[in-house]
Amino acid sequence: MASDVLVPQMGESVLEGTILEWKVKVGDKVSLNQSLVELMTDKVNVEIPAEVEGTIIELLAEEGEVVSVGAVIARIDDGSGDSKPKAGGKPAPKKETAKKSAATPAVVKKAAPVTASSVSRASMSPKVKMMVREYSLDPSTITPTGPQGRVTVEDVERAVQARSAASGFTSGPIPSPPPPPPAGSAAAPATPAAPTIQVNIPKFEPLPEEQRETRQPLQGVRKLISDHMVHSVHTSAHVTTFEDVDMTDLVNFRNGYKAEFRAAYGANITFLPFIAKAVCVGLKEYPKLNASMTDEEIIFKNYYNIGIAVARDEGLIVPVIKVADRK
Repeated sequence: MASDVLVPQMGESVLEGTILEWKVKVGDKVSLNQSLVELMTDKVNVEIPAEVEGTIIELLAEEGEVVSVGAVIARIDDGSGDSKPKAGGKPAPKKETAKKSAATPAVVKKAAPVTASSVSRASMSPKVKMMVREYSLDPSTITPTGPQGRVTVEDVERAVQARSAASGFTSGPIPSPPPPPPAGSAAAPATPAAPTIQVNIPKFEPLPEEQRETRQPLQGVRKLISDHMVHSVHTSAHVTTFEDVDMTDLVNFRNGYKAEFRAAYGANITFLPFIAKAVCVGLKEYPKLNASMTDEEIIFKNYYNIGIAVARDEGLIVPVIKVADRK
């Protein structure tokens, strides 16, 4: 008989996921709780385990495909009967089987008890995995009570309470502090001496409401700066990193050319040209850092335009040096 593999509910706001990787293929034999597929959502990546033992007979979604919660993405033949799926999903039972089941009471086999030592990450939902990680729990200390040996949120909470109780902690009320000793007793704190210098703390009246804020129109250079900064945030991945670099050789090199450069160009040579050149070399080696994003794709740039912030009285601007790697 064919069993459906469904996309599980992975959170209240998670409605769909993307198939990242199938870990099995048609014809593979799978065991209980074996990982079948890895799904990516906007909150978490999760692996879906097999809920029955059997053979993979269908994969209904491809890698990279977006699937909704509750969708059937695969089928497993557990070897108990007809495994040909109907268009609606599960196969129809044979007439003889249906008649026999109506005449003979079904014998329910008790599943083997699941012990704490058999718990694996495949038997945990994303929320349970997050709780296990946050509470620093050993999965082997959790006794699962969910169907097919799944670990529930309540199982994790019970394991946390058991660990706290074993360590002597209780969830009762916080005890009140002891009362202070009576004045004059040996345990009573001594009265602090008066300060030798008295400081008069000034008191300020609050500003009138009409003076609390001053507003002016956003226009001109300030508005352009704002628009460009917002556009940059939406199109480029931002990150800041700090490294210590020995610049001794560069400082000596620059000092050797400062006088000659000033005589030729009438300006001092700064460290910025060398930094811009080093940035270009680094971006060629790590092209992901020279990329921008849209809603649907990542754009890798094979040209190198370097922007350098410059302070002005009217505000910060960023002149852009085009094709800086060729200069």
